[in-house]
Amino acid sequence: MIDVYIDNNIWDFVLSNEIDLKSCFPQSEFQLLISKHGRFEIEQMPDNDSTRPLKAYVYDMLQNCVEEQHRFGFYDPSLPDDEQRASGFGFGALGSVIENDMRTLLHQLHGSEDKRKETLILKKQEADIELGALSACNFVITLDKKPGPLRSAKENGGKVIFLNELSACPDRSTLEYAVKLIREEYNNQLQPTADAPAE
Repeated sequence: MIDVYIDNNIWDFVLSNEIDLKSCFPQSEFQLLISKHGRFEIEQMPDNDSTRPLKAYVYDMLQNCVEEQHRFGFYDPSLPDDEQRASGFGFGALGSVIENDMRTLLHQLHGSEDKRKETLILKKQEADIELGALSACNFVITLDKKPGPLRSAKENGGKVIFLNELSACPDRSTLEYAVKLIREEYNNQLQPTADAPAE
């Protein structure tokens, strides 16, 4: 199964282009995911007449074809219960050393203690740092090609695919091409290297 994390900016792109995610990412082959930080980003979306259709669409996708994956970690007493970044035994997935190293690097490069608004849950760049860390071992699709955590993750070996670098005007065909690239890279990872000993 190929794990693909969706950046929060992908939702509006998918809805406005009337893209069927299940068609582009067959569930027999792909697992579409968001992080716990991605859930916070969704909850932080403004609630008004213009955003309600998008939020309804996102919540429908979370019910049908996109899974929320939590990172295992211990309770942070500085945060309220409903703002914990990690989850405990039975809920959180263990991260790899490579992923944790990437998270540390991105925090050093882009971490901040500030929030864009005091009413928000996440700090500046926090969600992108988490996605960048996850890209060390998983694929990430995004429209955020500007300098920042995801760009730094890509430059340090992360499997980040910027749809707006594949096309100046991304559409369904751009996403389908991204899926093709993901398949190719995943299959290349499965191939034995030239130096691998023969069975």
